[in-house]
Amino acid sequence: MSESVSASASMTEGWQRASKWSVLHFLFEQLKHSVNLAFYAVPALLLGAHNNIPEELMPLLLLGLGVTFVVSGVLKYWFFQFTVSKTGIAIRSGVFDRTYTDLPFERIQNVKFDQPFYFRFNDMLVVTLDTAGSAKQEARFAGVTRDYAEAVKHTILQARKVLQTQAKDASDEEAVSSESDIADRVINRRSIKDLVLHGITNNRIWILLGAAAPFYDQGTNWVIEQMTALRPHIEQWFGSEAVTFWYVGVMTAMVAFGLLVIMALLSVGGSILMYYGYTLSKRDDKYIRRSGLINRQEVSMKHSRIQVFRMQQDWLDRLLKRVNLYFEQNVTGTQYQPEAKATNKLLVPSVTVAEAESLADDVFAQQHARHIQYTGAHVRYFWRLMFIVVLPLTLGVGSLTIGILGAYGVLLTLAFVGCASVVARACWKRWGLAHDDNYIYLRKGAFGVDYWCFPRSKLQQVALRTNIFMKKRRLVSLDLILASGRLTMPYLSEEVAYALADHSLAEIERDKPGWM
Repeated sequence: MSESVSASASMTEGWQRASKWSVLHFLFEQLKHSVNLAFYAVPALLLGAHNNIPEELMPLLLLGLGVTFVVSGVLKYWFFQFTVSKTGIAIRSGVFDRTYTDLPFERIQNVKFDQPFYFRFNDMLVVTLDTAGSAKQEARFAGVTRDYAEAVKHTILQARKVLQTQAKDASDEEAVSSESDIADRVINRRSIKDLVLHGITNNRIWILLGAAAPFYDQGTNWVIEQMTALRPHIEQWFGSEAVTFWYVGVMTAMVAFGLLVIMALLSVGGSILMYYGYTLSKRDDKYIRRSGLINRQEVSMKHSRIQVFRMQQDWLDRLLKRVNLYFEQNVTGTQYQPEAKATNKLLVPSVTVAEAESLADDVFAQQHARHIQYTGAHVRYFWRLMFIVVLPLTLGVGSLTIGILGAYGVLLTLAFVGCASVVARACWKRWGLAHDDNYIYLRKGAFGVDYWCFPRSKLQQVALRTNIFMKKRRLVSLDLILASGRLTMPYLSEEVAYALADHSLAEIERDKPGWM
């Protein structure tokens, strides 16, 4: 193809190459692989392998590695070709190990645009096509113009709609074509303040840690002075053997405090890098997220593919009245991806409660996740936590503190039991399950709270689990299986669980709704 792939290029013109600028993409990918290999090569050089290489040959060796690096990137560009036809997209790549990928339009689940920093100056994109049920991203081509990328996306969307409406007449097809030209409607933006809050709350760090940064040096000196002054009293109260424990404990707490501050600053910086310029738009039946300071990303998600939404509020989110809102779709066969790059999950970071309610209503109309009455877990779930989690931890803490501090360790053990019991009770009380005519709701958490909501029609499978102890009390754990994953409600009464399962599955069998 020519210097850059243009939007006016025919979608059926045969095999073509992307812009020559895509060499930058292949070189950068090659650089990432080289860095990974360096973790193995550098130790060998440090252990003496470099002594076997004459010094006069070292410049030639480095030059050869550099030339090989560049040639490898150029060859990968030259042997990478793709074609967009009326039925799908095909890609062939590889220098020695040639691969061919044929991707029909009906298998494409998401079209994602990335703009790495090396493409920012000429506004070129990396287009990634994700497929349902794929263990990895099956198609990616780099170095195309924004117009061409939008044209490919438009072709895919239009082809999918035509496939879904084959039986309709020509007037319906014209309507489909006009719908795809609808402009984006921005429904949410995130400011720098919102992103800072997201970085802080997502890292579980107190908001005062950042404000206290200028006083850390003075605070450290003051703590050391107080420790020195208290040393005679510590020896008098607990004995000389406790002094070492005292110093180690305080210094460990100071180091942990410093690490938490660093993590908080890194979290805020990462939040701004990933979500700078965040916009959530809606075009026809698709939600589109655009964000990124250095690498611009665009992820789209079809409305009908959204399986569940989750409102996540940790304790600090509740204090600041913020919510992290997730829309999740099919994850069959997918591998773990970072939050900002995940194509099966769309995050709206640190929105207000009112904004979260509005966006959730836009996806699932007339949902009542935050206002419906929930059925809680049986009290035996609390005692299960006490015996399986709290008791073993108490024995470990007690043996450690009593062994070091003697009788005074009993006080620390009792304090630990009290705190752990409060956390266990909060976890038990937070569990809840509810449903109405259209949706099923799940609630969990401790001092924070998470809400899940999904339509009954998205339910694929129901599993009821029990054991000998639960059977006596007619209790079960209910597993609700969706395309986006599994949700579990523990220690629910058999009557409630069977009623929900029977009613939901009977409704699905009768109506046969499409979950995609």
